Amino acid sequence: MKALRSWMIFTLLALLSFWAAVILRDGTDAKPLAMLHTLTEKFGRFRERTTATIGSLIPPHTDSAHIDAANLRHPPASEHVQFLSLGHTARDAQVCKLPPTKARTDTGSRLVYRWIDENGQTHLSDKRPINQIASVVDMAGTRRDFRYSIQADGVSLPLDFQGKIAAGSKRIYDTWHFFLGEEKLRQSLITLRLIGGVDRYNAFRQRAWPNSKPSGGFYSPVKNEAYVMFDPKQTGQAIRTSFHEVSHLITASHLGHTPPWLTEGLAEYFETMEPEHQGATIHPNHRHIRLLQRSRLPALEHFLAIDREQWNDEMREQNYAVAWSLMYFLMQGSPGIYAVKEVVEQAHRHFCKPFSWTDALHKAYPGGLRQLESDWRAWLSQGDFTSQQT
Repeated sequence: MKALRSWMIFTLLALLSFWAAVILRDGTDAKPLAMLHTLTEKFGRFRERTTATIGSLIPPHTDSAHIDAANLRHPPASEHVQFLSLGHTARDAQVCKLPPTKARTDTGSRLVYRWIDENGQTHLSDKRPINQIASVVDMAGTRRDFRYSIQADGVSLPLDFQGKIAAGSKRIYDTWHFFLGEEKLRQSLITLRLIGGVDRYNAFRQRAWPNSKPSGGFYSPVKNEAYVMFDPKQTGQAIRTSFHEVSHLITASHLGHTPPWLTEGLAEYFETMEPEHQGATIHPNHRHIRLLQRSRLPALEHFLAIDREQWNDEMREQNYAVAWSLMYFLMQGSPGIYAVKEVVEQAHRHFCKPFSWTDALHKAYPGGLRQLESDWRAWLSQGDFTSQQT
């Protein structure tokens, strides 16, 4: 009796595993991602309380994700490193030369074959059986937000890393759903390359982006890929940097070339995101707050006019902090978040075409730029930097 029950349980688990693999292979529904994130958090806490050895675990929702080991001929560094500010190429306009992304309805087909053999046993497979008439079901979803690939280069990623990146990426995409609405969204291809060790990462950065400044991650518009330095002692920083770069990827796929204040503002905003269940908490960036408290703020209109070359001058760190504060202020609620929405909608209509971003923000915020600057500075002086729910 026990043997029969064991076989029944085994068969049920096998069927559930196959069904989950088929359903989640290309989908990006929030519920499976949220379930995965919750389960991996619970698994992590259980793992800390036990001495059990877990050989390997691949998160069940990996979409098109895979782990690749690339050889760069540079041994990974073993020393503890401090992650520096993010850097991005001045050739942002090259994103406009990329081929257009797919519509969210272009999900392709995903066929599953079901048949019963001569012994009465039911089979499920994604390959057509030979000499059998099978029932065919198309398991493809009606919508797909993004496909993602996480490549591990010279590093072993934590068990729950992919799940956290998937959940965070989905939440960023949900924000873009608010910005643009259902019909204007496009699929985004998210490719992250996690490079282990400061020496290995810097060697790659210098080859991919010669004469660039030290950074913890960067985005290449030419390849539409993001590269992140990974330190096993600072996994949280790698996740934050990954969220930052994912934001750039999604922004570029929908708006093309964007001014630094918007693309970096959104990326810095999402960097401190903590996905939870089907939502997320956005935390204040206290490093930026400390810098702003001891710095003199630029005039808003002047800041909005800064191009990428000016962005990376000696005021680079402050530029990131100011962009974060402006976006954090706008995204906290009405009327700011609707002003961002209006700017994004206009930019989408002018994809890779001449467009006055400053004028769009001026018209979108009640009272124009003068009122926005007054409200933003008052918010900063009050110092009420509370976490935001999204």
